[in-house]
Formats: sequence, C-alpha cells, structure tokens
Amino acid sequence: MINSKLVTLFMIALIIGGTLQSCTIAKIGGRGAVPVVLNQPTEKMKLFEHVTVKKNTFFDFTNSYEISEVIAEKVVEKQPDAVINTSITIEQGFDNFLINLFTLGLANSKKIVVDADFVRSTK
Repeated sequence: MINSKLVTLFMIALIIGGTLQSCTIAKIGGRGAVPVVLNQPTEKMKLFEHVTVKKNTFFDFTNSYEISEVIAEKVVEKQPDAVINTSITIEQGFDNFLINLFTLGLANSKKIVVDADFVRSTK
C-alpha cells in the first residue's frame, strides 16, 4: 500500500520541479550573412514576409542560442536583405516535458521560437 504522505510529497516535488524547469536565462546571438535586428533599421526597407520558426534543442546545457542557425533554412529559401523585428521565445511544451521526464532531465529539451520580418532594401 502506498503511503498518502509519500504520494503528496512526490506531487509537490513534481510541481516545484516543473515550475523551476521552465525558468530560463539565455544568451542569444545572431551572427550570419544576413543582418538580424531586434527592432526597425534606420534605412528604408520593404517588408515582404513575416516568419515564425520553431526548433527543438536537446542536450544544450549552455543556454546559448544562435538565431541565424534557427532561421537559416528560411533565409536561404527567401533570400532577404535583412531580418528585423526579431522576437525570440524559449518555451517548453508537453513534448519537451515528456522527453525531460523520461530522461530524468538529462536531455534538457527546449523549444526555440523565432518570430521575425524578412525585408528587402528599397534601393
């Protein structure tokens, strides 16, 4: 027979662990052939597409993310002159929770979501 105090303690530990696991401090970079800007550029640019890219990461214990790597396929496909209004979100969905649960947190699974606008120069 399972002790109810043990079950309660386990549930509290699971809730606290899930809450603390979602807190993240990250270093975000954007090196690449196409400039990545977090806000509007000073030059006149023409918006031609808004993109949202999601990428799962595993076994990354540095919390350093290179945005140009996340959006590389879209950049090659669309050929923008710059990427502006960039928003980066690091989240954990149910799939990431299950992966971390089954690997006891060793996989360190997270999802990086990048929202950005692709622009071309008006010159």
